[in-house]
Amino acid sequence: MTTSATPAPNGSPADDESSGLRSRSRWRAGLRVRMLAVIVLALIPILTLSGLYTQSRFETARDNQRELLAARAQITAQSQRQLIMGAGSMMNALARQAPVRLGGALCARALAQALADQTAYSNLVRVNARGVVACSAEPLDDAVRFDEARWFAEARDSGHFIVGALEIDPITSQAIIRAVSPVFDPEGDFAGALATGIRLSALEDLGRERAGEARSALVDREGRVLTQSRDMGLARVDAALMAEAAQAGSARFTGAGPDGAPRQFVLVPLLSTELYALLAESAPEFLEFALVDVTGTIVLPVLMLVLAGAVIWIATDVMILRWLRYLQRVAAAYGKGRYSVRPRRARRAPGELRELAAGFDTMARSIAERDEALTRSLAYQEMLLKEVHHRVKNNLQIITSLINLQMRSVDDPKAAKVLGDAQSRINALALVHRSLYEAGDFAKINLKPFFEELCTLTHAAVGGEERTLDLVTEIEPALLGAERCIPLALFVTEAMTNAYKHAFEGRDSGTLTVSVQMDGARNLTASVTDNGVGAAGSPEPGRRGVGGALFDAFARQLGGKAEAGAGPDGGHGVSITFPLLDDEGPAEA
Repeated sequence: MTTSATPAPNGSPADDESSGLRSRSRWRAGLRVRMLAVIVLALIPILTLSGLYTQSRFETARDNQRELLAARAQITAQSQRQLIMGAGSMMNALARQAPVRLGGALCARALAQALADQTAYSNLVRVNARGVVACSAEPLDDAVRFDEARWFAEARDSGHFIVGALEIDPITSQAIIRAVSPVFDPEGDFAGALATGIRLSALEDLGRERAGEARSALVDREGRVLTQSRDMGLARVDAALMAEAAQAGSARFTGAGPDGAPRQFVLVPLLSTELYALLAESAPEFLEFALVDVTGTIVLPVLMLVLAGAVIWIATDVMILRWLRYLQRVAAAYGKGRYSVRPRRARRAPGELRELAAGFDTMARSIAERDEALTRSLAYQEMLLKEVHHRVKNNLQIITSLINLQMRSVDDPKAAKVLGDAQSRINALALVHRSLYEAGDFAKINLKPFFEELCTLTHAAVGGEERTLDLVTEIEPALLGAERCIPLALFVTEAMTNAYKHAFEGRDSGTLTVSVQMDGARNLTASVTDNGVGAAGSPEPGRRGVGGALFDAFARQLGGKAEAGAGPDGGHGVSITFPLLDDEGPAEA
């Protein structure tokens, strides 16, 4: 029986005073919350402005770096361009000299003298109009022809100074960029060309010198990186970027270095689209930039945030969290059923937490009262249910006794047999109800003691002891629902009765085995086997009369299947297999 507190009259002085205390407690707690909000709101604009200012400076520095890298790339390209143009000026001057123009015996000496102090150039050759080398600054062992070289055809067709692609000089075996200047006779006809090789290493050294801290590289017209001062993490330049550089004079793009860090690139063409200068520099990252001005950008805001966080942390722990942990322990005790615990320490807590603790206390008292009432009601219900099972068992036993009296006055053996079968089935039902009220658990039945007693009673009822028949039970401890025990018990009773009637006709002894076992797939199999005459020698072949129909009905009730066949000892056996439910399974022996 539960009780409820009577509310105080409206407008009483005690109620007004408690309301005032709660209101003041809420106001104090609300003030603390507002102070915390003020601190957080005060920090947000400072952190926001600091972040915006740093972001603005970062973008300005990044733009300045891009412009500086572009200017440095133009300077690098101009220096390399001057080196290439110097080769053209040198060859134009040599083309005016008669020995060189005619390609006579003094040609090689003139070329060697011109090349003596030019370390950037690999060799200097005079090629006649047929593409054959007429003379060379470097000695020649065999005749060398360039009539099929692309640069020779371009110089002949264009009549202008040209720069070729990267190649290996067949005379010096060095990697060079070919520079070619056409030579004309006095009538203005093409008389051949002067060609030299600009050392690739000279262009690379010049690029490294002019690039400063940036990485420099040379790129051919196919976009391949020919040389690089340091690893750029780039093996080929996109064709669209090269077209942009050729058209606009430069192309800027971003990429990633070997370490995955972002980099800025600038691509600038040299004299023609055969060769490009490429410069790269690590792109600034916002975090690294912010670390430069540590005090104004990071330290001060972080210090303010840390101090505010420490104050908030300590204040929250002292005023709120420790009380919540205490109430959590109280709630855990309530969860274990210890409703006698009272949160007395919470009287020193802030107002809202005191009200929460009072709610916990009220809740625990109410639950304890309701549990007590439910316990009494459950005990009463269990007593009633136990009495119902007891009375059902008694009524079934009365019916069994009435059938027994009726059997004594029946002279027809078939009628007596029918009454005996009914009596066995009623005995099985009575045993189920007796097991329920004796076990105390009205939902589950332990199959081992239940079936051992059921088999013993059935064995005695059908005269198994008088006929010297042996009964063997192999029952595994298992819990089964009470409603599902009834069809299983009727199956075992029916199978044993049929076996005693038909399996041992004409025999003085025999063995009947009753087995109830579980498998790993959570299936339960109940079987009754004998070593009698077998189904073929039975007066009722196949034994699929009323008993067989009942077996199928019991199997359907249990959601399984019934099977019949020859037993392992030459007799006959029947079994029923069905799956266990989630709340059914092994039981303690």
